[in-house]
Amino acid sequence: MLILLLFLSVAAVLLYHFFIWEPLDTAVLYKNHSYLLFGHRGSPVHEPENTMASFKKAIEDGCNAIELDVYRTIDGHLIVFHDDTLERTTNGEGRVAEKTLEELRALNAAAKWIDRSDIIPTLKEVVDSLPEDVIFNFEIKNFSFFSEQRTELELVRFIQENHLRDRVILSSFNPLNIWRVKMSDPSIFTALLWYNPSLLSLRHPLGVHLSHPDIFHPFEEDLNWGVRFWSRVKNIPMHVWVVDDESKMRAFAADPMIKGVMSDDSELLVKTLAHKLRS
Repeated sequence: MLILLLFLSVAAVLLYHFFIWEPLDTAVLYKNHSYLLFGHRGSPVHEPENTMASFKKAIEDGCNAIELDVYRTIDGHLIVFHDDTLERTTNGEGRVAEKTLEELRALNAAAKWIDRSDIIPTLKEVVDSLPEDVIFNFEIKNFSFFSEQRTELELVRFIQENHLRDRVILSSFNPLNIWRVKMSDPSIFTALLWYNPSLLSLRHPLGVHLSHPDIFHPFEEDLNWGVRFWSRVKNIPMHVWVVDDESKMRAFAADPMIKGVMSDDSELLVKTLAHKLRS
């Protein structure tokens, strides 16, 4: 009996996955851009990552999309920052999510760069400062099982209030974040970050049904059979990260299911794949 129940459960999951689950139509993301060239955290090869200077550099170089990371401060503000702690890129210490916006704004976000000073920007500042046709990927920096920080739910509200549905992808390594986004607003585009998916990982090919993403964001070294399989079966586009090698950029761009590439080097990315913007 136990074996029969297990078989029926697996069959039900597979039937749902193949015949019922339908990802959102993402065509609007490519309406004005035949291909997406993402500045990953802006252009961190040339400017301090996740700063206004970095994002503007990527756009000036010709990128039409920006990848950035979002935390929610302890007093409820959405700010753009990558690490869980402050030490690597700033002159501060401690966990980002335990700081107020005022405390974070007092820090130098370019502390590791010689003679540079930049503030940690809010998400609203970044969106408002860039052209209105730029596509954004907001990576949800919330790894909590129970979502104590509510970062993904605040991002849903931010997208709704700023009318950004057609311009924003919410991505996460945590499939529960994506699930919570879909429960809150199923019309928002989501992407599962596909990185080193071991058999026990929720990002493993057998566990994709937990999140039901509309897009896949595989790490360049993890573009494996699982993500390729579901991409083709469900017609899910892929954006590959983080690609800083010219030959790899060209190879990925040749795959019809890959609709975008993310790079730390915006100059090299645009130089190498500018032809995709005209195709």
